[in-house]
Amino acid sequence: LVDDDGEIEDLPLQGTMKIQALGKSFFLAGPRRKEEQEGERLQKQVERERKKLQDANISKYSEYQVVKTNAQGRRQERVLGIDPWNLHNKKPKGSGGVWRKQRSLKEVSEVHRLQNPGTFAIRFTNGTSREYECVDKSQVDEIINKITVLRSQLVG
Repeated sequence: LVDDDGEIEDLPLQGTMKIQALGKSFFLAGPRRKEEQEGERLQKQVERERKKLQDANISKYSEYQVVKTNAQGRRQERVLGIDPWNLHNKKPKGSGGVWRKQRSLKEVSEVHRLQNPGTFAIRFTNGTSREYECVDKSQVDEIINKITVLRSQLVG
């Protein structure tokens, strides 16, 4: 071991130490240290794979049952679809069309949770805002996260 003055000092180690390979790296370790480092390496690999899977799931088209409050304050049952580029506004099956079918995620300036459980708002770059209530209250965090991540990928 080299100290701050450049002098060589003995390592304060007990027991037998070996230089062991771990992939393309080498380390000084006792018999248990190698297993610990391999465990850490595997854990990091699992985390990377989990992140890839989450990113892949975020990019998949998803639909959510919501109640949207329109510009006149009327509550409307809707299906909010989210893909990597757009928000889709659909009526539930068999109930006709809508005036504005989709908006680009680039038009979203903010998405945030509201005070009432299961509710959130989307503010658009033109200054308009829409409030939504999730039929399944547990989906609000998923929706907010998905819109936030996808929008950041589009606008940087």
